[in-house]
Amino acid sequence: MELTDREHGRPEWNCDSAKYVMCVAVSMTGVEDYRIRRYEAAAIISPKRSPGGQRLFSDRDIARIRAAAQLEADGVNLKGVLLILNMRQS
Repeated sequence: MELTDREHGRPEWNCDSAKYVMCVAVSMTGVEDYRIRRYEAAAIISPKRSPGGQRLFSDRDIARIRAAAQLEADGVNLKGVLLILNMRQS
């Protein structure tokens, strides 16, 4: 949910603001785009979509991608990654 700076009418960004496209998410996380799409398919992340259908990632999505990649590198499968990240979030 984006908030608006009432005084100037500009968007006020927060950690849930969808603002990064896929190539930026790849650059920020070092995780390949096909793996990020797998994380979305496994419900690990839920990026927003632009009116044209382009994925838009928030800071929270970026953090979950990094954490998921680390867990996966440690040998955890995607179902396990989802469970662990959801438990950490609670």
